[in-house]
Amino acid sequence: MSLIGTLFDAPSRLTALDPLAARAGAVADRLLPSGRVRGWLHGRPFGHPAHPAMAQLPVGTSVSALLLDVAAAVLPGGKALHAPARGLSAVALASAVPTAVAGWADYTGLHVDQQRTALVHATGNAVAVACWGASLVAGRRAALLRSAGTLAAGAAGALGGHLAYRWAAGPNHAEHLPHLAGDGSPVDIGALEDLPDGRLTRRSVGDAPVCVLRRGSSVRALTDTCTHLGAGLHGGEVREGADGPEVVCPWHGSAFRFDDGRVVGGPATAPQPTVDVRVVDGRVLARVDAPPRS
Repeated sequence: MSLIGTLFDAPSRLTALDPLAARAGAVADRLLPSGRVRGWLHGRPFGHPAHPAMAQLPVGTSVSALLLDVAAAVLPGGKALHAPARGLSAVALASAVPTAVAGWADYTGLHVDQQRTALVHATGNAVAVACWGASLVAGRRAALLRSAGTLAAGAAGALGGHLAYRWAAGPNHAEHLPHLAGDGSPVDIGALEDLPDGRLTRRSVGDAPVCVLRRGSSVRALTDTCTHLGAGLHGGEVREGADGPEVVCPWHGSAFRFDDGRVVGGPATAPQPTVDVRVVDGRVLARVDAPPRS
């Protein structure tokens, strides 16, 4: 691995952060709103996390302020550009607040090694916010403070990208399952009487694991790998929702409806790929559906 990759990976190994990571997660979980508002913070209506998209505003405005400050330093009469740079920095500061709130909502549903990296990411952003805030009341050093804040935000953003793509915090962990399920033909996953009544069990359709729920002669199924962070849903719990049975992930409490895979709770944002199930002559035939839409 390159030196940069090694540097970006380093926070995930800082076990000394674990007590702080646990405490931060507990505080965030207690203070942040629950229910539908928490779902919006996660980005559930969009089908993907809201935090990265929201980050574009503070990043974009702060970089624009930096470019104006550079232009002010090199262009004749450029000092007039400091005023719009200050305004852009104020926008970056204001927009960083809701962006951080969405980030902390996602933080509560991460693994501990991901949380270590996320804490370092948040620290860099806190430095950026402090610099932007100080620049609004500073005199001759305002441009320097704005620039320092933007550089800190850039470094934190790069680490955030590493957290998302290298450590898979945020992507859909079940997108590939329909592609592992064969040619789309129904697959015999066993006799109806062999499935435990009222309990979740794991079967396979091709190379795709599926989570199966039998209730009497009725059988429902979803793909087994949770879209949030990849847990096996068959190890979770069944609950009765307003529109039929739901499965609750054993890791972070994401809940999905069996009938359509829709996310109805928890930190997941992508719907769970569904499985079409039929019972023919006492045998259970299953077919993983095409990738679901939000």
